[in-house]
Amino acid sequence: MAKILLLALAVGLAHALSELEGHWVSTAIGADNVEKIANQGTMRLYARQIICHEECDKLEITFYVNLNGQCSETTVIGYKQEDGNYRTQFEGDNIFKPMVITKEFLVFISKNVDRDGLETHLLFALGKGQTLKNDQYGRLEELAKEQKIPPENIREVLTTGNLNDSFEL
Repeated sequence: MAKILLLALAVGLAHALSELEGHWVSTAIGADNVEKIANQGTMRLYARQIICHEECDKLEITFYVNLNGQCSETTVIGYKQEDGNYRTQFEGDNIFKPMVITKEFLVFISKNVDRDGLETHLLFALGKGQTLKNDQYGRLEELAKEQKIPPENIREVLTTGNLNDSFEL
């Protein structure tokens, strides 16, 4: 019986991770340090695509960032760690993990330690181009509180993600 439960759990997890793949857009971002997610902040990322490699042991994430008035496409690879978190380098060291995975809505929690050693806790909500539904926003607020991010630090960014025509999906 235990083997059947473990197999069912593994199949369910693999299915959930497969839902990470695809075209996504940032709908909301939260942080305990709001300067990082302000307009032209270093961690105000506009997600566009996630690709799983090696059974999602590697996540390839493509996003745009607007720094100094320049919109730049960036791709990072997150490598799965033994604890289930992913790790990558962008504006310092980043450890992140998907917390909510559905066909229409993803939420990642993240910790960024920048080059100056400043630690910032973040939430990234991704969707398929629609604004957050009330239940999704409620779940995002719950996760924010768990990460010690004040709910008032959540910024809806869907309408600010179109920096230029090439920014569109």
